[in-house]
Amino acid sequence: MSIYGFETRRLLKGLLTWSAVVTLLLVLFMAFFPSMAESGLADLTKEKLDALPPALLEAFGLTVTTDFSDLLQYYAYIAQYILMAAAIYALILGTSALIKEESEGTIEFLYARPVTRLEIATGKLVSIVTILWAFNLIIFVASVLLLHAFRDPGYEYLPLTLAMFSGMLAGQMVFLAIGFALSAMLPRDSNPVTIGLGLFFVTYLLGAIAAINEKLRWLKYFSPFHYVQPTSVLANDGTIERVYLHI
Repeated sequence: MSIYGFETRRLLKGLLTWSAVVTLLLVLFMAFFPSMAESGLADLTKEKLDALPPALLEAFGLTVTTDFSDLLQYYAYIAQYILMAAAIYALILGTSALIKEESEGTIEFLYARPVTRLEIATGKLVSIVTILWAFNLIIFVASVLLLHAFRDPGYEYLPLTLAMFSGMLAGQMVFLAIGFALSAMLPRDSNPVTIGLGLFFVTYLLGAIAAINEKLRWLKYFSPFHYVQPTSVLANDGTIERVYLHI
């Protein structure tokens, strides 16, 4: 069996687990939408949020115009939490790619096979990219089905949903690349989960600080999460700020 095939099969259980958990969370969040849209909870929530400083709202991916009775705006808000989970998953996939072989002692076995180190690294990289794309495809399909179920007749949601997911996937690929680069440098006894969680929340905190403090706006460039926040993509009619694309 090729390294790509072996790695993909090894990661399949984790893919199914993460997909099931995130899909369940998505279903639970979306189940509250009818109540938000019809019972006046959206107006009450907006009234409470409007009392908060705009900078604080921006730090949590909200704006003073966020309308929780609108299907896409509500979805964009909860998609931020989906993006958090997906970014952490991407970091774990990346950081564990090479560390796992070192810690379990199977790297010597791989080196004994007629393959180069570059082929091993390439096979693993292509495998984790495949897994991450499969994860996003599953969540995208689940999202489209849920949005279709809760939409009003004639409500257009697919183009902006696709734009939000494109941004989310781009952000995850950045986290995956960072994790994979770190996996080649970290000691073999490192814990990928701890590293993934720690790195994500450090970058998230930098972005939150940048949103609150005008003088520290430059910190936002170190937070891939804040490049592609679904609420920001939706507010910009499906586009990501050009400066972040250059980065």
